Amino acid sequence: MKPITTLTLAGILMLAATACSPVMEATRPSPTHLGQFQSGEPRAQVVSTIGAPSSQYKDGDHSCDTYQLYITGIDGGGRAGIATVEVVADVLTLGIAELFTTPMEIITRDKKHGVSFCYDTEDKLLWVRDQGPA
Repeated sequence: MKPITTLTLAGILMLAATACSPVMEATRPSPTHLGQFQSGEPRAQVVSTIGAPSSQYKDGDHSCDTYQLYITGIDGGGRAGIATVEVVADVLTLGIAELFTTPMEIITRDKKHGVSFCYDTEDKLLWVRDQGPA
């Protein structure tokens, strides 16, 4: 009976070890594509798309909203594909692939960028500026 218990415990540990990198990839945030916002777009439409700004400021006659956004990275389908490959690699290598895939997930984690959306006096979008990683 003891070998069965040891084998069961080893199987559970192997399954637990194969979950880290695929879960990290699957839960990676989707990027906000700044190119979707066009000059002249109403502020209300921008806010309805990406939510309330983290702060606001004045830039001369313009009012600007600041956001902290993920603007780089892979969309949902790409993330699902990578996570699937990681699961297959984990199963085929009995979890050893996690020694490589989990650190790679940590290293390639996307960073939020400060992004300003500035509007004219009629609340129409003038420009969008990426201020770089936060």
